[in-house]
Amino acid sequence: MSEDTSGARSLKTAAMVLRALRLLGDHPEGLSAAEIGERLGKSPATARYMVNTLCEAGFARRDDSGRCLLGTAPPWGAWVPAEEPAAPGDLGPGDPAPGAVLAEAVTELYRRTRQRAYLVRRTGTLVASVSDVRGHQGLARLPGLDTHVPPERAHGLAFTKVLLAASPTYREAVTAEPLAALTPDTVTCPVRLGAELDDVARQGWARDREEYVRGFGTLAAPIASPSGTWTVALGLSCSSRRLDGHADDLLTDVVDVAREAARQWGSGADHHGTACSCAECGPDEAGGVVAPRNRAVGTTRAGRGHRRRTGRGLSAPRR
Repeated sequence: MSEDTSGARSLKTAAMVLRALRLLGDHPEGLSAAEIGERLGKSPATARYMVNTLCEAGFARRDDSGRCLLGTAPPWGAWVPAEEPAAPGDLGPGDPAPGAVLAEAVTELYRRTRQRAYLVRRTGTLVASVSDVRGHQGLARLPGLDTHVPPERAHGLAFTKVLLAASPTYREAVTAEPLAALTPDTVTCPVRLGAELDDVARQGWARDREEYVRGFGTLAAPIASPSGTWTVALGLSCSSRRLDGHADDLLTDVVDVAREAARQWGSGADHHGTACSCAECGPDEAGGVVAPRNRAVGTTRAGRGHRRRTGRGLSAPRR
């Protein structure tokens, strides 16, 4: 009988990962995958796989040049002393599990806009998790966004602005350190950011235009849980050019889908794809999230006509 060496291989792999993390800690300027492989005595392919895994798990991140840097906190969040209040969890007290509602909302937003759609959540940590993404092949991804948003980058992204606006604990943790200028358009003044987050909390949506990365913008709105907590953000990314030309239409889609998902979450709708068909909501035209009756799902923008949004839209000047 051959000896089972799987445990030894797992220990060797864990030791290699720990060596890679120590290596990144010794090089705060970052290392390329090839440099990591050379120092560890591994092939470039193995090193790239390990770097991708570390970034996806939130232990590391890539800068604009593609070099790998050690994350500033483990992916489960920075350690919080017992005497300090912990950040709120993903769900409020008594909130039911959303079932398939959130996944259906991401799919519906992508289907309406044909832009890359995201679901971003907080689970009581200082690291937001990108838990779901929809998009077709060839649709540009938001550069620099992996599966987690570390706190030092949360101020530059609409998804995390929504979550920051709802959590004083999260906001305080992010603004405790100097705000990094991710691009020339990033808001780095804590007072100005605080005023913007107050606006987000009041209006129920957020945006960034080239604040996270040049050439791209994001829009997001909260999917409020039945208890009213904002720990889930739904949004999209697109080119700055498209955001400039279609901001109000895209925002309408984001807000509509997020509100409908919140309604389904709180109404006890079947979370396995069967939505409410009452007189107010109408039949489920999409097989997922129900569209408002005044807007048929799947129509083109040309067929919808132009609607004027009530209140301040994206075309209005920012404070």
